[in-house]
Amino acid sequence: MTETAWAEVTAELERWRAAGQSPRLFLRDDDAVTVTPALEQLVETVHRFKAPLLLAAIPARADDKLGLLVRDDRRIIGAVHGWAHVSHAPIGEKPCEIGGHRPLETVLNELRQGRQKLIELFGWVSDLLVPPWNRIEDTVLEHIPEAGFGGVSAHGWPDRKLPARQVNTHVDIVHWSGGGVGRDTDWIFAELAGNLAEARRHGFRAVGVLTHHLAHDDRAWETLEDLMERMAGEGANWVHADSLLAEAEAPHRPAAPQGTQA
Repeated sequence: MTETAWAEVTAELERWRAAGQSPRLFLRDDDAVTVTPALEQLVETVHRFKAPLLLAAIPARADDKLGLLVRDDRRIIGAVHGWAHVSHAPIGEKPCEIGGHRPLETVLNELRQGRQKLIELFGWVSDLLVPPWNRIEDTVLEHIPEAGFGGVSAHGWPDRKLPARQVNTHVDIVHWSGGGVGRDTDWIFAELAGNLAEARRHGFRAVGVLTHHLAHDDRAWETLEDLMERMAGEGANWVHADSLLAEAEAPHRPAAPQGTQA
């Protein structure tokens, strides 16, 4: 079935070429805290395919080894992945660290602290905030510029206007609800084809691929390798996620009530 699924991708890429467009992809990896064999494997892969990497690190746990890796590798851009990747949602709700369960200023102060720590570790950080579990409530989203961020990178195509620019991923290599195992290539290729079509409808936007190096099994690595190799053969361009911020939809700010100043 793999070649049938890949045919869906090539058919969509033909539509891009007919419009004079080349596909753009970006790669984001979550939950980095230190240098591990899995992270080293990911870094080797992105270098081989000349793909920039947005590496979302957990500031409360990120160590000096990770700092040295990112400082010495200009292909990697570190990003703030919340503060401690700890949920503050009540039992029974989906996990969320950056939400309305605590005072807004408490949440923003953690984000400021996380940003500062990663700047000290990495030298500089992405303008994109990567929320743990890809969840962030609008009450926080509207105020992330106060913590130094220009936008967020969550997951999926937004179904409404949001109060911050978004550079989201769309294709997740790991099947979390299926036991945290790697997705097979048939699923990934079908998902990629569908998201390339959606990107075309959104004005030929970039498609984001999401990895979690610490959770990868053999199938996840094989699927990622196959995806990157095939897309390289199609002339796809891997770009820095931050370079996409300028073209992201402008934030939607609620109108101020009449009689007040915005």
